[in-house]
Amino acid sequence: MANATLDLIQGLLWSKGLHIGQLNPGNRPMAAMMGVPDMVPFAGAQSHDHCMTVARVPARKFYWDAELHISTQMAVQRWYEMDGYTVIADVYNWETEALGARFIYSDNAMPTPDVSHPLISSPADLARLKPLDPTKGRVPFACELARLTAERASGLLKDGFFCSPFSMMCNMMGYAPAVHAMRRNPQFAKDVFAFMEEGAILPFVRAQAEHGHLKSFTGPDAWACFPNLSHAMIREWELPSAQRLKALGKKNGWDIKAGSVAGDYCEEDPAKFDKKLMWDSFDLINEFGLLGMKMVLGAMGRTQEWDPLWIKEYADTHGHQPVFLGLNGRFIRDSKPEAIVAKVRQWIDVLGRNGKLVLNIANIPADTSPLNVFVASRAVHTLGRYPIARDLSQVDVPLPRFTPFDEWLKGQPEEEVIRRSREK
Repeated sequence: MANATLDLIQGLLWSKGLHIGQLNPGNRPMAAMMGVPDMVPFAGAQSHDHCMTVARVPARKFYWDAELHISTQMAVQRWYEMDGYTVIADVYNWETEALGARFIYSDNAMPTPDVSHPLISSPADLARLKPLDPTKGRVPFACELARLTAERASGLLKDGFFCSPFSMMCNMMGYAPAVHAMRRNPQFAKDVFAFMEEGAILPFVRAQAEHGHLKSFTGPDAWACFPNLSHAMIREWELPSAQRLKALGKKNGWDIKAGSVAGDYCEEDPAKFDKKLMWDSFDLINEFGLLGMKMVLGAMGRTQEWDPLWIKEYADTHGHQPVFLGLNGRFIRDSKPEAIVAKVRQWIDVLGRNGKLVLNIANIPADTSPLNVFVASRAVHTLGRYPIARDLSQVDVPLPRFTPFDEWLKGQPEEEVIRRSREK
């Protein structure tokens, strides 16, 4: 704890221009969110299936063994030279699975809800559900993973995790039936929300708090991105739910932050990009208060095709908010290295000259070439050194050389756990 506190203090001092010692991958993102660090951070990415694939770890062990899970993610993210860790597993599944939903399991991918057999199709289905039993499903795995993450993983997100209500509703019912209920049968939808909040999320959070002595919890909500839900529907349904959960948590001494990335601007058609709607998304994300501070967040959308001047204008006119921008996972998987470098160069040139910029990959697909991830990492760290070069087009980013993962793994603290998991 002492080292973590000193790291935080050092990061804050650096952000204010007091350069005491050298920043490290753990405190560089915090320094960047607050001011000017030594370089633009390449923060840890959501990457569980990808890390599992790189490390050649079987899914049926990876998603059940907390020690193996955190060891694999930390090793692979460190291999990629990321700044801090983001240890996120299949966080959307745990409550739904423990409540008895059917899931599909495989040897090479995360567990997935069987949408052909929804847990809730009617009020009668809802009435049959009992509050979450923390001994069921993979809740014990999730609780242990939360404890280990809080103890070991430096980075911006060290919370316990839960699934936010609308995304849980999609897992339980399917996206279309969930939206239909909210629009056509609002009382039923309200009853589902009430059960999710008090019958699923609170028992799950309590189990994590008791097992790992955690106080802070984040609820990802990818299904509640825009335009999956309109901004009006997010404000009508998800924001009040997040406020209720915040109040319920406060009674127990917990900080519950639901609705993480709700409202994220995920318009798929560039012809429909709209600055006002994008800015409305930025406003909405800040109403939920991700990380407890206002920021410009772009996570899951086609960020590679956004106009960075729109982002800069919003940040500058809203108190020079920090920008946390994710390279789209499909863009990283499918692009040539030159295109990745060009995008990083553009973003740092437009958005990063005065600090307050953090870049990462929003979610790395399992089949992404490690070369492309290294290209992104090295490009950020090469082009993003402060002071930023006047003409970034003159800064060369050579194709990275890197040691293959299995060779790099030799002597790492996670080696034994990972290699042992491969044994039949």
